[in-house]
Amino acid sequence: MPTGSAAATEQGLRAAQHPTGFDLLDAALRTLALNLAAAERDLPVVTAVVLHEQKVELHLDQDTPPMKPFSGTAGRTDLWTCAASSPDLADHDDLQGADAPYPALVSLGWDGAGRLVLVDLEYVGVLHLDGDADHARHVLQAIAVELASTPLPGHLEITALADTAPGLDDAAPERVALTDTLADAFADLTSHTADQRRALAVLGAPTLRTARLHEDAGGSWTPHILLAAELPEGAQTEALFDLITAQPRVAGAVVTAGETADLAPQDGWTLHCAGPDETIVLPGSGLPIKLQGLTDPHFADAIELLTLSAADTDVPARDEWLDGLLDADEQAEEDQAEQDQEDVSEDDPSDDAEDVGDGEATQPEAGADEDGMPDEYADIEREQLETAHQAQADTPTDETDETDEAPVAPAAHVAEAPDGDAEHDTGGPTIADLFNSPAAPGLAPATAAPEAAPALTKPAAAPAAEVPVAEAPVPVPVPTLAADDADDTAVTAPTVLLLGRVVIEGAAGRIDSNRQSSAVELVSYLALNPGADHHAIDDALWPGRLVNKQMRNAVISRTRSWLGKDADGEAYFPRVQDTGDSRYRLAQAVTCDWKAFQNFARTGLARHDEDGELALRRALALVRGRPFAAMDPQRYAWAEPAIQEMVSAIADVAYELSTRRREAADYAGALWAAHQGLLAAEENEMLHRQVFLAHHTAGDMDALREAAARLARINEGLGGGVDMEAETAQLLSTLLPKTIIRR
Repeated sequence: MPTGSAAATEQGLRAAQHPTGFDLLDAALRTLALNLAAAERDLPVVTAVVLHEQKVELHLDQDTPPMKPFSGTAGRTDLWTCAASSPDLADHDDLQGADAPYPALVSLGWDGAGRLVLVDLEYVGVLHLDGDADHARHVLQAIAVELASTPLPGHLEITALADTAPGLDDAAPERVALTDTLADAFADLTSHTADQRRALAVLGAPTLRTARLHEDAGGSWTPHILLAAELPEGAQTEALFDLITAQPRVAGAVVTAGETADLAPQDGWTLHCAGPDETIVLPGSGLPIKLQGLTDPHFADAIELLTLSAADTDVPARDEWLDGLLDADEQAEEDQAEQDQEDVSEDDPSDDAEDVGDGEATQPEAGADEDGMPDEYADIEREQLETAHQAQADTPTDETDETDEAPVAPAAHVAEAPDGDAEHDTGGPTIADLFNSPAAPGLAPATAAPEAAPALTKPAAAPAAEVPVAEAPVPVPVPTLAADDADDTAVTAPTVLLLGRVVIEGAAGRIDSNRQSSAVELVSYLALNPGADHHAIDDALWPGRLVNKQMRNAVISRTRSWLGKDADGEAYFPRVQDTGDSRYRLAQAVTCDWKAFQNFARTGLARHDEDGELALRRALALVRGRPFAAMDPQRYAWAEPAIQEMVSAIADVAYELSTRRREAADYAGALWAAHQGLLAAEENEMLHRQVFLAHHTAGDMDALREAAARLARINEGLGGGVDMEAETAQLLSTLLPKTIIRR
């Protein structure tokens, strides 16, 4: 919950909330996009948008025949209007088939009647705020918060340079990234613009306005906006401006304040910030407005509100909020009860014993370690870990022992809106609106209920944990997930881990927790189904649902931003226009543990020498649990055939290696191989028989009996209880010593 001035700010925002204008704007613009696409016309160049109480007004750069739902005004064709009551507005279902045609719209201020005025930053290109330094900074801060929390649909990528909009990257991590140097920001924009211009060329679209209406843009036209409070004079800044304003224009913009040289009209806008009460005239439309701004205290409040709205942990109520909830008598009775309880606790030591009993009740069952793994497996693993740890201690090294690492748990994911509403929420105007006009609408941040998700993410790629093995004839080097790919970039590229809980390692970007589940599932799907078209993606991620283009493209765009780019600026999730066949696939540098497993298994099963056994060990070392373990039952229906294939392959490899090691009298190695297979399929009796044979050959009858009891417990828990396979029962009858009854 916000406190202090942030709480007062939130109350003001809620009181001023008036979503009609932005809801109408979103519906009108997407209806326009649908109609223009049907008529094979381009989007018009919009110089300004004015939100009236019951209509939307578009100011165009030239006379253009109106297109429904808009009509000309007073005989003018460069001024279009759409009323809230227009019968030409598309219905809700039809609107889902259109992307936001102007995703970089941002409000700048208010006209003389208190109506909000927006401009398209993609059209502006470079927006330079000069004049009073403090007011220019306040206007920039308002723009920054607006972009980070815009109620209009679509995905944005925002880079804040150095000290520009401090804290915004933490408050809105999915959209905003912080960079310390102009060189890094320039490199990002260079990659972005080159990527989009290449996509335009492949598509054969002369302008971005043409491409945005293409049937399947695939989330390719995400705007990238650089916010820079200060830009140095010189060649680097000039190169930055040239990059943004070069033809064909792409989805990008620069917003800056400071002493930057004046811009040529064709390169961008320079707005003179004289003060909050001063009126300026917008280029292009000629509209007189007062610029809105966020003072430093209000900006700090906005950052706190954004941070709290994005938080996925509950904050306990402050004690003072509870004051007065209990009357004096109730409070006195409660205090007396607490005192009596304390006295009893001091006199009766049995409470401590009861506490211990409670703790014991939560311990694992007998014959299992703390993770529920059978004793014989846990003992082997423990012995191997101790052996590896001792060897590590005996050998001086600067590297961290990776055997102690565990997957990094992310913040709790938040449930997505079932109909994709999270992708195109138009719930109200901007946070900045409250601070400049009493008539300004406001945006109240909303939070969603958290839910557990099946996927974990890690901030950086790392090689798989070393698999310690008991002393055996065949040495086991550290397995590597990138061994199936000779490209050196694989060590830093994202890695898709499916042999256990679904994990995406090495994603360089950031994404909101409530958007992550869809992104993880999409990456997992493409790792197993490269070259899928958008119909296949729709059927996989949203089975049985009518998926709209806007929702799909938003997921694709966010996923592309999340996975990031390689050192050469190439996206790990290429745009569909760059794939050669207009299909979706991950870059070759992105690796997958299942693909690595298949390569190792293919080599190991074909060779019956040390190299073959080494390959089999490497394959099994990749197994962390049952493939796609703990996944959301509402997701991953498409993965079931793949899961069965993975489980079967893991069991086959585990059986083969266990057999080889047992025949070589390496009983610990045989048990390890069977153990790895049982991680994926604990009910597989073929592998349990391998465990029985290894214990029997090693002469460990106690371990054999416990392993048999373990299988019995597993079978009892399967569907109300299942019988042991006849082959398993026969083997145990042969291996276990017979009880002799003396008469």
